[in-house]
Amino acid sequence: MCKVFKVSRSSFYRWYTAGPSKRALEHSLFTDLIKKEFYLSQRRYGSTRIAEQLKRKGHRISRCRVAKIMRANNWVSKHKRKFKATTDSNHSYPVCRNLLNRNFNPSRLNEAWVSDITYI
Repeated sequence: MCKVFKVSRSSFYRWYTAGPSKRALEHSLFTDLIKKEFYLSQRRYGSTRIAEQLKRKGHRISRCRVAKIMRANNWVSKHKRKFKATTDSNHSYPVCRNLLNRNFNPSRLNEAWVSDITYI
């Protein structure tokens, strides 16, 4: 196998017995910490806030590294939309008379017509 990959035997066995690198161990630690902070915030915090939280707790990590880890795990923050009023009841426009007066059972055909105005 060493001949196929053009690697010396000593390099292969050094890699095989070395175990995970310091950076790989740090990466898995940060992944766990970021996951914890992300779910504590009900998946609302992005990389900036999570990096700030981890810095407050004494961990040295940049926002870019948090963003990379979040991207690799498909963790995307949820944005809460602002409330937008869709109905303005306090207006001075003329209001049509209520001709139907909640009588939904007319006595003859073509006495009352209805329509759907949700597209307006």
